[in-house]
Amino acid sequence: MLYRIRTYLQFLWNSKNEHGVHSPFVFLLVTHCFYDKTKLNPYLPNLETNTKKVRFINRLFHYFQFQDGIYISENKKSHPSKVDFIFIDIAYLIKNNIELDEIIALANNETCIIFENPHYSKENETKWKSVFTNPNFKVTIDTYWYGLAFIRKQQVKEHFIIRV
Repeated sequence: MLYRIRTYLQFLWNSKNEHGVHSPFVFLLVTHCFYDKTKLNPYLPNLETNTKKVRFINRLFHYFQFQDGIYISENKKSHPSKVDFIFIDIAYLIKNNIELDEIIALANNETCIIFENPHYSKENETKWKSVFTNPNFKVTIDTYWYGLAFIRKQQVKEHFIIRV
């Protein structure tokens, strides 16, 4: 618990809002999605939007209009090729020794890869660091509760720490 408090305080110290973002792609994402307070209907059926974390994911789904994606978990063993979004808990990635190349193989240039709980433990944080230092990911965004990674080959490599 003390570890998470320390990492959250570090996150707050290093994080920025939309004024610290110089990438047009990320600026629009932050202003039109992260900070949009419009009440949105659940994007997925049976999605309970009663917590801040779930409302954030719901806004992401509305912003990107995802059509095809996967939640990588114990229940999903087969994965389609090239999807719009990939949602994965970093602890599951570590526990099952899933390499980032396996995740990248499912993604296209515009895929949003959502890593849940990047700061939950030291192991999660180490794995998250390997994500945002990976040369295949050009844009990475740390929102403390979620890490977002995009391949976006047309952009210069940047890592953002954004308060939500």
